[in-house]
Amino acid sequence: MFRQLMLIGTLLGTLLSVPLLGHTQTAPMGDEAYGLLKQLHAYDADFPLNARTVGYGKVDEHPLERFVFDSFHHGAVPGWLAKPANADGPVPVVMLLHGLNGNKQQWLGDTFTHGGEITRGLLEEGYAVLALDAQYHGERAVYNDYVNPAEMIFQRQWAMRYTHMLLQSVVDYRRAIDYLTSRGDIDAARVGVTGYSMGGHMTFILGAVEPRVQASVACVVPATVGMPTAALTFARDMGSDPLLMMMAENDQFYSVEQAQALFDAVPGDNKTLRLWDSGHSLPAAYTGEVVDWLSEHL
Repeated sequence: MFRQLMLIGTLLGTLLSVPLLGHTQTAPMGDEAYGLLKQLHAYDADFPLNARTVGYGKVDEHPLERFVFDSFHHGAVPGWLAKPANADGPVPVVMLLHGLNGNKQQWLGDTFTHGGEITRGLLEEGYAVLALDAQYHGERAVYNDYVNPAEMIFQRQWAMRYTHMLLQSVVDYRRAIDYLTSRGDIDAARVGVTGYSMGGHMTFILGAVEPRVQASVACVVPATVGMPTAALTFARDMGSDPLLMMMAENDQFYSVEQAQALFDAVPGDNKTLRLWDSGHSLPAAYTGEVVDWLSEHL
């Protein structure tokens, strides 16, 4: 027990002190340290959700509910859930994870990520769609004293706050699955995840620590070299369920070689890598491939 506490202390110190986008490659994390890192994303499943519906809307003809539930750490987690119109019985669901400086509304209409096209495509295929504001983003900016998250990372270099943001957001998405499980209109045995940029990074973490995720799409995942919480750290646990990586050939946040290394680190052959001739903003055509792939694998 004492050894575990010492390892946790060392691990936390490392997590909170490394450069956010440093260029120093860290050695592969050992199994014991990795197990402790995963434990940091655990939570008490008996902690009350206190979920409540706070509004209604529509995505074209598809009904949308705005909801909020209590975070396990502190504060409230706002989100929305859209369901296919005239759904007959419980439907599968895809959770959408936005990028840095984004918010849940980007998945309803955004020209950089083309998020609205993914949402509408999934609804037309009979999937429910859920999106949250990550910690410090959107309606949760109050918890960061309204400091812009990009400024927090690239200018102020608040490594501790960035690490906390990722950790809390991943736990919040685990709690979102608890929320979905509590609803009779969602098939919580068929949960998929699609994340963009920072959301793609969290897709790896969530897929590694949350067994209820059945299929994952990770888009333009930043390399974050030198961070123990980089997507590459969690790749070892991403081989059991289908994985699609949508990456760009000219992205400022990783190289093609780093994208290939991340893909290669995922064990097994239940995975697909698609490289696009673009920068960090993928062309609109990627959205149709994401929807088609999820329709086949979820």
